[in-house]
Amino acid sequence: MGKLSHNGIGENRLLTFAQSILKSMVGKDMTKMTLPVSFNEPTSLLQRCAEDMEYTDLLDTAAGRVDSTERMVYVAAFAASEYASTIGRVAKPFNPLLGETFEYARPDKEFRFFIEQVSHHPPIGAAWAESPRWTYWGESAVKSKFYGKSFDINPLGTWFLRLRPTNGDKEELYTWKKVTSSVIGIITGSPTVDNYGLMEVKNWTTGEVSTVNFKPRGWTASSAYNISGRVLDARGNPRFSLGGKWNSKMYARLTPGYEAPIEEPKAGELHHRDSVVDVNQAFLVWQANSRPTGIPFNLTPFVVTLNDINDKLRPYLPPTDTRLRPDQRAMEDGEYAFAATEKNRVEEKQRATRKRREMNGEEFVPHWFKKSTCEITGEEFWDFTGQYWEEREKAGRGEGNWEGVERIF
Repeated sequence: MGKLSHNGIGENRLLTFAQSILKSMVGKDMTKMTLPVSFNEPTSLLQRCAEDMEYTDLLDTAAGRVDSTERMVYVAAFAASEYASTIGRVAKPFNPLLGETFEYARPDKEFRFFIEQVSHHPPIGAAWAESPRWTYWGESAVKSKFYGKSFDINPLGTWFLRLRPTNGDKEELYTWKKVTSSVIGIITGSPTVDNYGLMEVKNWTTGEVSTVNFKPRGWTASSAYNISGRVLDARGNPRFSLGGKWNSKMYARLTPGYEAPIEEPKAGELHHRDSVVDVNQAFLVWQANSRPTGIPFNLTPFVVTLNDINDKLRPYLPPTDTRLRPDQRAMEDGEYAFAATEKNRVEEKQRATRKRREMNGEEFVPHWFKKSTCEITGEEFWDFTGQYWEEREKAGRGEGNWEGVERIF
């Protein structure tokens, strides 16, 4: 992933700089503001969305479970797992340009992910991931505001999951909305990430529901990262109780007809994933991957892989791929002055393109997605056309050059 260097811009200097600027931004929507490159980490919001894919093994496990309420346990764990990577991530990802894209394919795990920035104001990224056992899609749309003491990011879009149980059960549709992420302590110079709110995961096929409560951080260290929840069957009766910490582990316990608090099992008491029949024992559902210290910007090892580009991959990528964006790449390589210059250039190019469209009475049309409506929930969503992967293969074979795709950088 390049040099991944701070290039002498330390966290203290960044925080001091941030304090002087952010004090003038209290109450404003941050998604509509242009900030200096020093506020950024060398990733984009499109890649932030791709971070959902770190724990797709939970979906594979869910598909292999016979009982639908147990499948819900693992789907809920997947929905909650993405927040583990937010620890210490106080720098801002790059705002994607309109039409910018990102792909992440993992043949070893049998899934591929794609996202396109389909709207600039409001900023919306349409995402689609597919595997033989599941399909996951939704829109990365947020509203963010700086309140002085905290910077809150409120997700707006619905996320959909179609799970295909391997036992032959009917395909299931799940939906949920993401919870609020917050960076507190910016002005005081001690920024800390918190995630809070109630997440409801619904199985529209069976009528089962799971709720996961991300509890706001309190004054004591023991209050940080706590989650609790439950899985209800189609009749509204408790089936499983959930608990743990969103930055490390999630546990479940079979509690048919009642709910029980979940405490982290002591050494020797932990039953793993196949021990759900014991109502006296909690079992481990999910555990965060290890996170070495010393990686710049507090990125995780998984995130570091997202910016990787090599000679084998490069011929397949469209000119809109995030990894080809010059300002983000320059920042990753520690060339901050050049990154700032390039950031200004690509943003000015985007403004000029928008003005040209307005003068010609044109509207931006996403290249790889189209608006649709879910027949089951009635909600609108961005439907992936599937053409991206076809064009990608043509480009990789030297049979195409991404005709019709705008050169946005």
